[in-house]
Formats: sequence, C-alpha cells, structure tokens
Amino acid sequence: MAVIKEKLWTKEFLFISLINFIITLMFYLLIVTIASYAQSEYGATTSTAGLVSSIFIIGSLIGRLGAGRVIGNIGTQKTLWIGLLFFTITSALYFATFNIGLLIVNRLLQGIAVGIAGTATGTIIAQILPNTRKGEGIGYYSLSAILATAIGPFLGILLLKMEGGFQWIFAMNVVLSVVCLIIYAIVKIDVPLPKSPNQD
Repeated sequence: MAVIKEKLWTKEFLFISLINFIITLMFYLLIVTIASYAQSEYGATTSTAGLVSSIFIIGSLIGRLGAGRVIGNIGTQKTLWIGLLFFTITSALYFATFNIGLLIVNRLLQGIAVGIAGTATGTIIAQILPNTRKGEGIGYYSLSAILATAIGPFLGILLLKMEGGFQWIFAMNVVLSVVCLIIYAIVKIDVPLPKSPNQD
C-alpha cells in the first residue's frame, strides 16, 4: 500500500521562511556596516563603534529570552506581529538618531525586535510542519537564515560603495520591514492558541 507523503512546501511554510530570511538579511547587512556609520557620522571611537554593532546581539538575546513567555501568553501569531511592528518602527528610527547614544539605544531595541520575531517564526514553523516531515522542514527553514548570512554582508558592502550608502541601507531596512508586514498579513496560518491556566 502506497504511503501518502504529507505536503511540506505550503504557502505558509514558504512565507514564514521568507520573513525569517528578510529579517536575518537585514541583521547581517547592518552588523557589517553600522560600525563604519557610527565612526563616519558621529566620530565614534573604535570601541564605541564596536558596541554599536554588538549591542544588537545583546538585544536579540533579551528578545529571545522574553519571547517564550509572550508566546505562552498570547500565541505565536500575535507575537510575530509584535516583533515585526517593533522591527519596522526601529528601522525607521535610524533616520531619527541624532547622536551616538540614540543609535546605541535603537540598536538594542531592534535587536530585541529581531529576537522576538525570530523566535516566533521558528515556533510557527514547528507548529505548521507535518509530524512526518518536521525534521526535513526545519532543515529547509534553517537554509533561509544561512542564505541571509551569505547575502547580507555582501549587499551591505555593495550599498556602502554607493553615494549616500548609509541612507540607502536604512531605507532598504524600512522597505523590507514593511514587506514582511505585508507578507504576514497575506498569509493565513492555522496554529493552536495557548491554553489558559484553567484548562486541563
């Protein structure tokens, strides 16, 4: 008797993987360019420029640590909305950072947003994949981040060579953030809601 293979490449799987790819792309695009921006725009020292770049990782860690509790309270779908909206706002705020202190704060906040959104996308993928193909699906989903780590730095350095390169980078972040929101608004995902503490 033939075994029916459950569908892996659904619209939901592809769209959530695309969102993860875009978020990771922007993360790596900025992390290789933002230190140069801090030095050229604000005259930051090497150590301060390094902090501007690395504090994003600290924010991402904070976001991931807190995302689990948020997902448990409101579910993955609402958590991803929060992460994407927060990421879009912090992307736009690069145009309003008038000193190095504001830039550092915005980098930290955007890292938190990425931590929240990244945790939510990974959780949604685990929830929507068929049990018989979960390992295979998570492997393909992980490729979205791997591709972004390769493309992001290359794209960032390429944009830096353009006139007004930093403005192009920040504008791209805003545009791609909005694209993520549109993609997520289009896709309909059926995932279980968290159980209330009173439920068995």
